[in-house]
Amino acid sequence: MYSTKRIIVICFLILIRKIIFSQSWVQISDFPSTERDDGTSFVIGGKAFCGTGFKTGFITCRDMYSFDMATETWGAISSLPAGMERQYASGFSYNNLGFIFGGASGLSYFNDLWMYDTLTGNWQSKTSLPAFGRMGCCCFVINDTAYIIGGRTATVTSIAEVWAYAILADTWTYKGNFPFGERWRASATSYNSKGYIIFGKDLANNYRKELYEYDPLINSWTAIGSFPASGRVYSTMQSMGGDLFIVAGLDSIPNSYKDMWRYNLSSSTWQQLASIPSIERRGGMCFNNGSTLYYTAGIDQVNNRLKETWKVFNPTTISENDLSEKVKAYPNPANDFIDIETDLSNCYFSVFDVTGKLILREKIVQNKTRIDLSSYSNGLYFIQLKSDENVLSKKFIKQ
Repeated sequence: MYSTKRIIVICFLILIRKIIFSQSWVQISDFPSTERDDGTSFVIGGKAFCGTGFKTGFITCRDMYSFDMATETWGAISSLPAGMERQYASGFSYNNLGFIFGGASGLSYFNDLWMYDTLTGNWQSKTSLPAFGRMGCCCFVINDTAYIIGGRTATVTSIAEVWAYAILADTWTYKGNFPFGERWRASATSYNSKGYIIFGKDLANNYRKELYEYDPLINSWTAIGSFPASGRVYSTMQSMGGDLFIVAGLDSIPNSYKDMWRYNLSSSTWQQLASIPSIERRGGMCFNNGSTLYYTAGIDQVNNRLKETWKVFNPTTISENDLSEKVKAYPNPANDFIDIETDLSNCYFSVFDVTGKLILREKIVQNKTRIDLSSYSNGLYFIQLKSDENVLSKKFIKQ
């Protein structure tokens, strides 16, 4: 007969299976304050920090909230200082520090930089950008440097400047102009020490759709692809598992969207995934923990501001029935090791804990790979395998 502990584990795995392998968006707790668009967010550890933005009544905001991605609960944190309300700001993070740069409130365009320290729970003013204030920039972080690209100033509707902020030194360096033209409200992210930017509106009011890669070692931009649909603004781009994910946005017609796309960096291919099962939207805040992608707030096609929060787990994962034919992972439950056997080529595997935290990522160099589990805590884990063609997941227990 099964022990009570084993029955609990089996029931838990059945529940996890239903959640994970549904491969669909699920609505969770709303953003905890007033509906808004054009806010900003950054991620530190297993928490996302979201706030600022524009709420009904044409009012800019300074309030901030944390979202625990393990428990999927919201909590309030310290707001930006009084008088620092804004929309169209840019958010980024480094270690336990979060940053909010620029943005606008009414006719005021900001070049300031604010740092949030999770250890003290306080905001601190850092060195301002030594240039005109701007809003609607995109940004990414590579190592200990944040890159701020494009945006709009009080006098120019779209600019091409690229600035690098050295986080530890608290200094700014001008890196030249983005060589492919101006970009306002583009989308950007980073992966594996490279930066990526897509979309945005140029000075001639064209809605761009090209995808570019940035190499900080040689300060060089390269065109690597083009979005297979219309160009956009107000979209979001996230890197997750080595792929780029794009959600929602607004085209030039203007149509708002609720779709999601994946760009495979290995094969340079696009794939349209499941859309948010609700109304079209733009200008929301998007973040992820390595395995689950979240999208909150925004504004819809007819300019109603939103506070919904949606999530999708492993959006490209195929079913476990298909997986069993391609991948074997044993023993399961495991003790000190687990072996992975697969005939997939050019494949990487990642190990996530039950909260979605990335534990390990390596390339599979032969058909059979052994993972050392001796330093892992007991509990539930997920193995994700990504090849040029597939993203596959399998769960296992360390006991």
